[in-house]
Amino acid sequence: QLEAIDDGDLSPENVEYIAAALNVPERDVVSMNGRMLGPDQSLNAPVREEGGGEWQDWLEDPDTDQESLVLESDELAHRSTQLVRAMDVLNEREKHILSERRLKEEPATLEELSKVYGISRERVRQIEARAFEKLQKTMHASTQQELESERSAAANMA
Repeated sequence: QLEAIDDGDLSPENVEYIAAALNVPERDVVSMNGRMLGPDQSLNAPVREEGGGEWQDWLEDPDTDQESLVLESDELAHRSTQLVRAMDVLNEREKHILSERRLKEEPATLEELSKVYGISRERVRQIEARAFEKLQKTMHASTQQELESERSAAANMA
């Protein structure tokens, strides 16, 4: 019922009718009418007459900036590579148990793995714990080596 707009103003009856038809409060109809009749504003319009930027300069992108996304992606790739290398210190049984218990979205139970290997659940838990400790130590040592290399490279540049 947009024909109800007459010289930029809605009559109370038309406000009532539109509010009922759209199932919204009358104040929303009046508010929207005011916005529809108002002039459009460009985001390219200057903030002040003497310059100082445009309105669009004040808009922020809610997404993370590209630099952060690239850094996160690089960090994830680096950690994945580090994990794969560190897994080399584990034997096949340790790798399998650790992968099944810690790296799966739905981890295997101790019971399931105890049946696969013919050992007790407690023994599976012990193997998992020992493998995880080995992995942590290896990754920590690898990280320390990388930090030392970076420090040496920075010192050589200076």
